[in-house]
Amino acid sequence: MTSGVSGTGNGTVGYLVDGNTSSSSRTGTIAIQGQTFTVNQSGASTCTFSISPVRATFTSGGGNETVAVTAPSGCAWTAVSNATWITITQGASGAGNGTVSYTVAPYTGRPKNRNGSMTIAGLNFAVKQTK
Repeated sequence: MTSGVSGTGNGTVGYLVDGNTSSSSRTGTIAIQGQTFTVNQSGASTCTFSISPVRATFTSGGGNETVAVTAPSGCAWTAVSNATWITITQGASGAGNGTVSYTVAPYTGRPKNRNGSMTIAGLNFAVKQTK
């Protein structure tokens, strides 16, 4: 409430609604002298995602790492590996901000680098493994 929180007779009540960064709509109510006033607010029109970092390099020994996902509250995302040697160990899906944990297997193949990727929140995450 920004104004008119009390008074007698006719009057005006002022209120402020914060911006909704969620993709979900929301509803709130204000009770004024025994009557309920309803405020409906639609969700954010689009979900935009970002990941950090956007690539990683591993030695032949492999290892474990994480990728941070930034997204508005309520915006769902998934993470999938596009290579058999990259395994998502935690955070294969989420909504809003989150973290994807993954493991890169040791590389015992030919003496050559290999490249793979994951798709996280619709974005490409590049993985390079050096021999």
